[in-house]
Amino acid sequence: MDMTLYELRPKSAPKSTPATDPAAPAGSVLLVDDDPDFREMVRTAFQRAGYAVLEAENGNAALAIMAGHPVDLVVTDIIMPEADGYEVILRLKEQASRPPLIAVTGGSLRLRMELPGMARLLGAEAAFEKPVDLKALLAEAGRLIAARKAAEREAGAAG
Repeated sequence: MDMTLYELRPKSAPKSTPATDPAAPAGSVLLVDDDPDFREMVRTAFQRAGYAVLEAENGNAALAIMAGHPVDLVVTDIIMPEADGYEVILRLKEQASRPPLIAVTGGSLRLRMELPGMARLLGAEAAFEKPVDLKALLAEAGRLIAARKAAEREAGAAG
């Protein structure tokens, strides 16, 4: 049996915290996964990096949360009960202004399918296999959120 160990270390100050308010979060993340242990591990990593985190146990719960709480990034599992990650990606893709999406999955090898590749084809900006490299996930999240905020600033300046 393979095991992956994760080490979470607090950072002194998140690099992407807005300079105008040092207490402001680096961004908001919606974490969607039916595995509570995985959610806890990833939530802790994002919180230690300075992000505000919302959680959902399936796609339907995620879509309901997003109806009332805009977020800067969605990190979604692909294989979940009720509404899977593909449905989340497709439903958000219909929206004019949607947050970037990162898909994660642990099912590719068992199903002999390229689930992360399919997620990217459907509209996810990035995809990771479980066990997830938390450092790489946080780096990609920071990149996507920074790009989104820069695009919003440009759109605001042009409008």
